[in-house]
Amino acid sequence: MIESRKDDHIRIASERNVEEGNNLFNEVYLIHMALPEIDLDDVDTAITIFNKRLSFPFIIGAMTGGTGTAEKINTTLAKCAEEFGIGMYVGSQRVAIVKPETARSFRVVAENAPTALKIANLGAPQVSRLDEKVLSDWVSQAIDMINADAIAIHLNPAQEVFQPEGEPWFRGVIDKLRFIKKVANRPLIVKEVGNGISMEVARMLASKVSPDAIDVAGTGGTSFIRIESIRAGTMDEADVFNGWGIPTAISICEVRSVYDGVVIASGGVRSGLDGAKAIAIGANAFSMSRPLLLAALKGYDETKRFISRLLKEFRIAMFLTGSKNINDLSKVPIVFGPAIISWLSQRGIQCRHVRHGK
Repeated sequence: MIESRKDDHIRIASERNVEEGNNLFNEVYLIHMALPEIDLDDVDTAITIFNKRLSFPFIIGAMTGGTGTAEKINTTLAKCAEEFGIGMYVGSQRVAIVKPETARSFRVVAENAPTALKIANLGAPQVSRLDEKVLSDWVSQAIDMINADAIAIHLNPAQEVFQPEGEPWFRGVIDKLRFIKKVANRPLIVKEVGNGISMEVARMLASKVSPDAIDVAGTGGTSFIRIESIRAGTMDEADVFNGWGIPTAISICEVRSVYDGVVIASGGVRSGLDGAKAIAIGANAFSMSRPLLLAALKGYDETKRFISRLLKEFRIAMFLTGSKNINDLSKVPIVFGPAIISWLSQRGIQCRHVRHGK
């Protein structure tokens, strides 16, 4: 039952240790600017993405929907997205399309965040099996359900392989992405769910689909391999694939090396400083999920405190690098540690603004 699976995800993600890997932001060094020549009050954190002005380049990550608990979580998150002027993904909406009685858990997002950037969400394995008429209807329903400004299609092969009810169906996804791009009449985001996107996949997407954004969702945060293995009782198999994927900091560089569109950094982003590092190495915005889930389960006030702290950390990082605006932050000098230097060297990838190894 889909609703039971959704509640399992919430319970396991909030109660168990499901984070693994290293996002490698610890190997991204921003150069301290002892003489920034700006006041802290001069720092402008705002950015425009998909014709929506965000107070800072942050998007609440895709999490949940389809249950009563999910409705409460989405209500809290949507209220905060509206208050702070930030973006918000919703979780996979398939459950609400096949079981319309659950759609309320998603509609609360539109009700509580009428002006915020809202991103609909469907899974690649599911859309891969739909004919074009049905797929067009699914896309329209997902967008209309939350009055979405964009739609994301998530790539989750590792999760599907380990999920007891998994559907590891990825043949023909490129053609369906191309079709969605044509019929959605909204920006198309292609995203991972925690194992990263490589240079090769980004190049394929850029040449064959031309999505408006790629969300790298690399390793270093929540592992759906681990979540699904806990559900299935197959932890030995999960341990074999511990840390499988591409660290988030590296995935940003991989994608940016071949793709000129919007890059969203997610996967183990845990602070405003991580977000600033992500933008300095090539992302346009950043996102996180599990920390917001934990906050939302405690209520609106806790979620508001968390986002306030995130914004403060991000602003401080900008000030300490002498960045008056986001464009300045994207150009600050950076230094990479040895693991990133080695990876990028072996892959033949050049990341902008790197001075030297450390």
